[in-house]
Amino acid sequence: MGIIRVPPSPFFYAHFYDNNGVRRRLSLQTTNLRIARLKYAEIIRRRDRVKNACRTHIKWELFKKKLFAFMSVDKARNTVNRAKLAIRYLEEIKKPHFLHDVTPELLQKYKEHLMTKNISKRHLNSLVICIKTAMHRGEKWGLIGKQDWTVVKKLKAPRGRVVFHTPEEIDKLLAACPNDMWKIVVLLGADAGLRRGEMADLKWEDVDFNNNQLYIAPNKTESHRFVPLTQDLRDALAKAQTSAKSAYVIDLYKPRKGITHGRPNYLTIHYAQIAKSCGVDSFLHKLRHTFASQLVQNGVELYTVSKLLGHSSIQMTEIYAHMAPPTLHRAIAKLPERQIQLK
Repeated sequence: MGIIRVPPSPFFYAHFYDNNGVRRRLSLQTTNLRIARLKYAEIIRRRDRVKNACRTHIKWELFKKKLFAFMSVDKARNTVNRAKLAIRYLEEIKKPHFLHDVTPELLQKYKEHLMTKNISKRHLNSLVICIKTAMHRGEKWGLIGKQDWTVVKKLKAPRGRVVFHTPEEIDKLLAACPNDMWKIVVLLGADAGLRRGEMADLKWEDVDFNNNQLYIAPNKTESHRFVPLTQDLRDALAKAQTSAKSAYVIDLYKPRKGITHGRPNYLTIHYAQIAKSCGVDSFLHKLRHTFASQLVQNGVELYTVSKLLGHSSIQMTEIYAHMAPPTLHRAIAKLPERQIQLK
């Protein structure tokens, strides 16, 4: 794109894309290169002025439809639901008419509005980030000019305490399971560290008995991983496979009306009932914490734990670092002794 010559014409031509993305060629009616450049610059300025004027009149409702359609394809269901919740809270203080109505000043008021609600600081920060991410998406799409969203700071939130089960509690949970499928759910969390969505998506073809490992397909993270099987988990899977009627290891419910698999929420709700029935304070993700905590307590390096959990960075695994005090003490004990006389 730029200034070109089109023989046999003696004039320069402007070659550019208009606001509809259509390639245009316009005669500048001059043979002088300096004048042609000035005329070309003016054409581009007029095009951008019209484009910016159009940006300011993007309806908020249209942007939301476009955003949710994009997220439903590229993002996880929980991410979409969190974005919808964040936007609903935003509309409580002001229902934007146009996209440009959402500004850093409004986002600051939004943060102050959330502070009046009974939600944690970590949850508040995640909602603010959802709005920022949505607006950045609008900027990338060219629907609105760029704004400085860094002026809205996150609240300082203490790192949550990691809770995990004792081996005795895991035994209680296994004994309370109504059938073998739920025992596999407990073992997939406590012995393999799978997330809820990874449990629901695990297929029998992902269970490699020959190499004694599970193949965890890309889900929340960017790459796949392999998790070795414990003997208990291997035995439970081998027993369940003999009578399996579904392609999925966890058969959430029978297929009906074109639906081939249930939603992961089924696991959360019914697992909570199982835990309550045996008097164990538990939630499904606590099994994953148990897996990581027991590894760290037994001297496994954080890097290895990070790979088994499928974390995108080791910083995410550092919440378990305090679980290894004996390891830390052994590390300090390796420092050289010094002969220092104290007064």
